Amino acid sequence: MRKLLIVNADDFGLSRGQNYGIMESCRHGVVTSATALVNGTAIEHAVGLRRSVPELGVGLHFTLTLGQPVGRCPSLTRNGMLGKWLWEMAEAGTLPLDEIAAELQCQYARFIALFGEPPTHIDSHHHVHMIPAIFPLVAECAKTHGIPLRIDRDEVQRHALDVDGVRSSTGFSSAFYGEAISATLFTTLLDEALSREEDSLEVMCHPAFVDKELMSSKYCYPRLDEVEVLTQPALKWAIAERNFRLGTFRAL
Repeated sequence: MRKLLIVNADDFGLSRGQNYGIMESCRHGVVTSATALVNGTAIEHAVGLRRSVPELGVGLHFTLTLGQPVGRCPSLTRNGMLGKWLWEMAEAGTLPLDEIAAELQCQYARFIALFGEPPTHIDSHHHVHMIPAIFPLVAECAKTHGIPLRIDRDEVQRHALDVDGVRSSTGFSSAFYGEAISATLFTTLLDEALSREEDSLEVMCHPAFVDKELMSSKYCYPRLDEVEVLTQPALKWAIAERNFRLGTFRAL
């Protein structure tokens, strides 16, 4: 039986360059899925592009560390903006969980208003949903709406998180990232999944064409390398040779 491979591009809506890179990697490569930042500066642009590629599965990229919140988050924001101080709050045990739960619902509703349909699944920007105090909120949201959730099982084991009843891929890899992007790295991730006998695998990626918005990101030029690798024709052959079929979270 062929195994399911979901190649998910994060940050849909972050910038026009990010959106174009995802579209290129879907139309001419192996990207099958993306997750949208509904508060991103280029989210309407992303919505417009996606209409021409309806086969691209699109999920919610829940964010608590970037941009303006969709709802009211006075305890989470500084000068009206979300930021990476969330991690400091998590370490101090001062996360406003009621605000976070409300913001998740606001972003979910905003997704439907934008795309005209529910998200295929949920993950998060900077993996904030795997913070132990936040995970139960996002897991419950996914279960309530009957959609899968990205699960990093290393974090589950590290923090003894309860994943009972949560749908997800059997395996997840965030390793297709950094300065050493290559087709060899990608196929190595597939081989590792095969060795673990996983019947479904999500590979996270961030393909983009660099623009001014992305030049301010610490992770910038490797996004171009991701586009180059993910659109190599030989990569589809390598995936098929390993008995994987490309798909989206709808196939789970």
